[in-house]
Amino acid sequence: MNDRPARIAVVRQSLPARPDVVFDEWTDAARLAEWMCPRPARCLSVQADPRAGGRLRFDIEEAGRTFQVSGTYLTLERPHRVAFTWSCSTWPDPTIQSIVTVTIEPDGDEASIMTIEHELLPPALVQQHARGWEVISTQLASRLRVAGQSR
Repeated sequence: MNDRPARIAVVRQSLPARPDVVFDEWTDAARLAEWMCPRPARCLSVQADPRAGGRLRFDIEEAGRTFQVSGTYLTLERPHRVAFTWSCSTWPDPTIQSIVTVTIEPDGDEASIMTIEHELLPPALVQQHARGWEVISTQLASRLRVAGQSR
């Protein structure tokens, strides 16, 4: 029996867009800025260099305070997988590097199933991040729904 606390948050979301469209949302700074931060938090700026070893950074404002999330892209397999490290300046140890892996599977011709796995999280932060990823994935679904209606 494993008594260690879980260190992974997992969220699955049905999205109204093809995998290539969803993949592009994860690798374009301007698109990420639209949906990445769980409301009412907001992205002040996003930097994304989508290549293995490229940097990723979010400057976020929430409840009057500003903080940073930073990482490095590990894997980019268009259109099915993106993985990157994730560190947050507000964590008790901001040098910890967790890993976010996003897998995107087709679901018919014009839809996808996205799974976000955030592993190696500090145990006390797993539930908070699971809730955050749920909100973020819903925000992405809404954005894609609106974009699909304008096509």
